[in-house]
Amino acid sequence: MRTLLLTAGRGTYALTLARRFHSEGYRVLVADAWPHTLCRYSSAVARYFHVPSPARETSAWLDAVWDIAERHGVDLIIPIYEEVFYLAQAKAARKSGPPLFAPSFETLISLHDKWLFIQKARELGLSAPDTTRIESRDDLMRVFAEREGSRTVYKPVYSRFAAQIVVRPQGVEALAGIEPSSRRPWIAQEYLPGRPFATFSVAHGGRITAHATYATDFCHSFGPTVVYRRVEQPAILQWVRTFIEAIQYTGQMGLDFIEDATGRIAAIECNPRLTGGMYLLKDDPRFTAAYFDPQTGPIEATRARSYAFRFWLFCTLFQHTKSFPGFAEWSRQFFGARSTNEFLWSDPLPRLMGPVLTAGVAVAGLKNGIGARAMVTRDFEWSEDLTAINAEVLARWAAEQAA
Repeated sequence: MRTLLLTAGRGTYALTLARRFHSEGYRVLVADAWPHTLCRYSSAVARYFHVPSPARETSAWLDAVWDIAERHGVDLIIPIYEEVFYLAQAKAARKSGPPLFAPSFETLISLHDKWLFIQKARELGLSAPDTTRIESRDDLMRVFAEREGSRTVYKPVYSRFAAQIVVRPQGVEALAGIEPSSRRPWIAQEYLPGRPFATFSVAHGGRITAHATYATDFCHSFGPTVVYRRVEQPAILQWVRTFIEAIQYTGQMGLDFIEDATGRIAAIECNPRLTGGMYLLKDDPRFTAAYFDPQTGPIEATRARSYAFRFWLFCTLFQHTKSFPGFAEWSRQFFGARSTNEFLWSDPLPRLMGPVLTAGVAVAGLKNGIGARAMVTRDFEWSEDLTAINAEVLARWAAEQAA
C-alpha cells in the first residue's frame, strides 16, 4: 500500500484529495499547523499530525515533515498550498528526503512571481498582457502618470486570491496604501476586459496527465471563483500545453486567463500549486494515477457535473463582478451543483464540522485583526522575496540534518 503525505488539511482541496486517494487504496497522512481541520475529522485520513507553521517556524516544520515521512515510509508528498515553496527549497538544500510532487524551487518562484511569469510567457511567444514591475513609491507614481488608469490593474508580485488588488484606479488616492519595495514588489498590468477562465493541470516532465479548463465568472471582487464548471476552450488548452512542455514542468499548476470579445485569450497569472479545478477531475477513476504515472491520460474534466461553494455562491447575488452570468445560470448552479464539501455517509464528520470550523476561523481572524481568508493562508504564504532569508534558514537546517 502506497503512503501519501498531504502538507495541509484545513480546506476542501485537501479533504477531496484525501478521500480520492483513500478510495483507491492509498494510506493518507495529513500534517497541518492547525489542530482542528476538515481532514482531522475525515475517515479517509489514516493519521493526522499537528505541526508548526511552515511560514513562521520553517525549520521546526521541516523537521516535523521529514520525520513523518521517514517514520511512516511516505512514498510521495503532495503539497496543497504555498507550503510547496518551503518544501522545494528544503529539497534543494538537502537532496535526500521523501519524493515531492513539485518542480524545483527556481521554477516555482519564476511562476509564482507575477512579473517573471509574464516575462517567461512572452519569451515563449505566448499571449500575455503588458506588465511593468514596480519596486518603489516613485516607480508607482511614474507608472500611474504614464498609464491610463482605466486600463491598468495593480497587484503585489507575490499574492493570492486577488489580495490587495487595485483595479482600474480613477485617481492616485486609490494607490495611497501601496508601498512597493525590492522585497515586496508590485506590478502594473494591462487591464483586459473579457470573460475570465482558469485551468488546473497535473504534469510530469512537461507532459500533462490531467487537465481542466473552467469558467471563473462567479466570484467576489476579482477573488477566486465559487463555482467550478467545465468549458471548452481549445486555445487555452493549447496555451497551457505549450507552456508546460516548454518548461518541462512536473507538479500541479493553475493558470488564469481572459478571453476578449474577439475570442483571443491571454494568461494573466500562474498558481504553481493545487487549485479548485481539481474538483472537475477527481471523479475520473484514473485521477490518482495522474500523480504517479507519467503515461496516464491526459484525463479531461467531467462534463457531467459542476461543483460549488454554495454559501459563497449565494453571496454573489449581492456582490459580483461584471462577468456574472446572470440569475438563470446562478439558479442552475445553486440548485444543481454538487458541494465542494460533500456529505458522505462513509465520511460524515467533515461536512458536519464544517460550520463549526468556519466559525472558529472567523473568530480567530477577528482576534488577530485580519479577515478569515488571510487567517486561513497566513501559515503557509510566500508573500515577499524571502529567497535569501529562507536560503540561510534552510542551509542551517540542512547542515543540522547532515550532522
